[in-house]
Amino acid sequence: MKYPFFASFLVLCALFYHNRKKADRNSEKIMRDYFDRENEANNTRKQPLDNLDYISVPFDSFPTDVLTEDPVVAECISTIKSLMEESIVNFTGQTNTDLKLAYGPANLPFLQKCDFNFSSLVTSLHRWAKQLFEAGYHNEALLLCEYAISIHADISGIYYMAADIYIEEDQPEKITDLISSAESLDSAMKTSIIKTLKSKER
Repeated sequence: MKYPFFASFLVLCALFYHNRKKADRNSEKIMRDYFDRENEANNTRKQPLDNLDYISVPFDSFPTDVLTEDPVVAECISTIKSLMEESIVNFTGQTNTDLKLAYGPANLPFLQKCDFNFSSLVTSLHRWAKQLFEAGYHNEALLLCEYAISIHADISGIYYMAADIYIEEDQPEKITDLISSAESLDSAMKTSIIKTLKSKER
């Protein structure tokens, strides 16, 4: 009676060994591919940056005359105003290797700064909109959310806040537009955002 059990055990060991070797080979291939790609990226010639999708901030259209005594709002306004003098580009979903392959490693520090500026912009827009929303300034909050969505921000709270305001204003059909915008994101948050927005459609 022990032999069938022993045979099964040997089969399981063999399967485990086979799967382990396969996983090791896959890991080795992933590492080789990564280093090959990184080596290619590090040897890419410096490319012109004229074709970058630089973001222009329409500061004058923002609700800068509302809730200005709030320290969070004041900080957000100050941050966004200072970013108007900076280069801003959305590189969400792109790695440093991707950027080096496209534009050359010599441009990487500038591109990282552009990406950091984008993160600062959308984070400030979200914080500002949240303060306005919680204080009852829903139309003003929506204005900031809609702009953030137009530049492909991937902060989930921005989409959910906009959806809640649309529902509040009896415009639930606009959530379909939010879903379309979310579907264009190149972000790990994409699936989660879409799923939550669809739940709000009902």
